[in-house]
Amino acid sequence: MHSPTNELFVADGYGNRRIVVFDADTGAFKRMWGAFGNEPLDKVPPPPKVPEDQRVPDMEATGPGPDQFVPPVHAVRVSRDGLVYVSDRGGKRVQVFTLEGKFVTQVFIDRYCEAPHCGNGQTVASTAFSHDPEQRFLYVASRSPARVWVLDRKTLEPLDSFGRPGVAPGEFYVMHHMNVDSKGNLYVTEVQDGKRIQKFAFKGYSTPPSR
Repeated sequence: MHSPTNELFVADGYGNRRIVVFDADTGAFKRMWGAFGNEPLDKVPPPPKVPEDQRVPDMEATGPGPDQFVPPVHAVRVSRDGLVYVSDRGGKRVQVFTLEGKFVTQVFIDRYCEAPHCGNGQTVASTAFSHDPEQRFLYVASRSPARVWVLDRKTLEPLDSFGRPGVAPGEFYVMHHMNVDSKGNLYVTEVQDGKRIQKFAFKGYSTPPSR
């Protein structure tokens, strides 16, 4: 992902656990970081495996989560106001940083999701920004629950979601990446048996009903 500072941000997260920044013109390495801005440690041992007949969805998950990204670290986006949004797919969270790699905040997405009761137990496959100048909304592709969340980008408060598991239009099967075009249309890609791109047409903004 190219940034306003003419830097290239790379999610090096298949096996490794880091965000790497290069000069966009020369390719020179500039810096890198892991979860919470920590030094990235790639050889962290995996947690012990729990037998499938003993696994249950963790409905009471609490705490800040692992000190390192959980592979795959699947995508990185840089907003116009200079914030870096990292899709920690295995960690079920979006972490937000400054351009220099200082940790700002995080939000968990469908943290209850645990394999095998909820797909492979991974959620945040990708993010995208709404196309308005302020990029007010953050779209988050939640892989195993098969839905797209819409968050307030500044507060990370969930506002809405759509989608469900399946292969019919508007359903999702193994979500992978997504992006928004200049007109606000959202494109979601699916892999494995999904093997498709779905386009969701932007219809404008509306005020949500009061609760």
